[in-house]
Amino acid sequence: MPYRLQIETKFGLVSGLHITGEQSKLWTDRALVVDWRDGKVPIVPATTIKGWLRESAERTLRGWGQRVCDGSRPGEMCNACLVCEVFGSPRRRSPLRFSDAELREGMADVRMNVSLSRHRKTAYEERLFSTEVAWQRELAVHIEGWFGSRAEAQQAAALLYIAAKAGFAIGAARSRGLGWLELVDFTASVDGEKLLDEDLVAQSKALVSRTEGPA
Repeated sequence: MPYRLQIETKFGLVSGLHITGEQSKLWTDRALVVDWRDGKVPIVPATTIKGWLRESAERTLRGWGQRVCDGSRPGEMCNACLVCEVFGSPRRRSPLRFSDAELREGMADVRMNVSLSRHRKTAYEERLFSTEVAWQRELAVHIEGWFGSRAEAQQAAALLYIAAKAGFAIGAARSRGLGWLELVDFTASVDGEKLLDEDLVAQSKALVSRTEGPA
């Protein structure tokens, strides 16, 4: 019998946010990605959310001394570590489904930037460009998935909780101060039964002591 995991999270946006879309705009070099249904509402794509949480989970588990795969190297993924179990790999489909997060209640403006040479530590000549930035107080994220046991669903919830707390910036231009956020609320339930905060903490502590992973 499959067990349904549902997660609702809220992040407080500390700064503006930018994720480059395919849409072009007059006088804007880097426009925001928008909802495909009406082409107007800025969004954080589901793929961006998944990749960001995976990166955060990998970084955190490695900090605890665990061996996990690197999502940027799909050809070397093991298919067996905790991150691959939850987020998937080229040979293993993820049990999770992420939804786009809308920035419907905010506003957008355009920020001017200049390309910098990290080697010379100076600005490049004639490299001025414009970036569209979305501003909103909170970002709501919805995740759901199906697991073979309640224990697997709880473990996935704990890993997502850890990743959400450890993540600090999402999207493009993070080094320029965009996309900074902090976790405000994390609510998880399995088959409609809410997981208590102490359960998430206990599961998180159990992940710290988990040692199996890829060689």
